Amino acid sequence: MRNSKFIKLGFVALAAACVAAANADNSGMTGISGRVGIFWPSAGSARDLGTTWFAFGADYKLNTIPVSIPGSGLQSYLSLSGDYYAHGGNRDMPFALNFNVRQNQFVFSAGIGPDFRNSGDLTSTGVGIGEQIGVTYELGNMPTPMFIQAKYFMASKPELSGLAAYVGIRF
Repeated sequence: MRNSKFIKLGFVALAAACVAAANADNSGMTGISGRVGIFWPSAGSARDLGTTWFAFGADYKLNTIPVSIPGSGLQSYLSLSGDYYAHGGNRDMPFALNFNVRQNQFVFSAGIGPDFRNSGDLTSTGVGIGEQIGVTYELGNMPTPMFIQAKYFMASKPELSGLAAYVGIRF
């Protein structure tokens, strides 16, 4: 019961962030991207429950916060991200503030933030601090900006850590 409240709260917060971002006055792209893919747990009993889990997420680029990095041809920015991956009774919903570095069509990212988890029973439900690292390749010459992405999640419960592969679109 309690874990479903966390999940619903997370979805409401993610939806509210997307609506607020979509209504913001930006020139050009909105800074929102969505993705869907699969997740492979890397350790513990969760790995035995299924080889692949369903995963999805969204990002919002924080255009108003300037971040600089030395180096020619590099751009950097901050973003907010929210992800969800689940299989059976196991699930994790990590949110993060990410530092991103772009070089041509590649974007490298690292982030930290709260993760809302349930690793199979009500005694394992909770909130912790998780980290993530990722690499994104933006597909060029497409009418709609699409990308492929790999992220490694280091969840607050080790059995919910693992690798995710996504395909996504920028709005």
